[in-house]
Amino acid sequence: MREQRRSRCILASLPSEIQSNGRTQRALTAVINLNGALILSSINWPEDPDFTIKNHDTGLQIRDRVVWCGSQNSTRSYKLGAEFQASSPEFGVNNTILKA
Repeated sequence: MREQRRSRCILASLPSEIQSNGRTQRALTAVINLNGALILSSINWPEDPDFTIKNHDTGLQIRDRVVWCGSQNSTRSYKLGAEFQASSPEFGVNNTILKA
């Protein structure tokens, strides 16, 4: 079965910062689309909390929620599936606009 996406994904290693409940953690995106991102974090965030992710290159901040948590990868980072509260074409890499 082929997974359906709402928008095109791009591979993007983007330095980011996650903020939730007074906690701030550096993170890195792995994949981004208009509606969310795959985030690599040294902390395994629980599913469902709302958080803010900040793009270090552009300064743009987006409200998200964790929709799934994966296991640690070989770099000891956890994979987090994040869904943006609103579609965000501006969150792309180095001011590159994401298009559907």
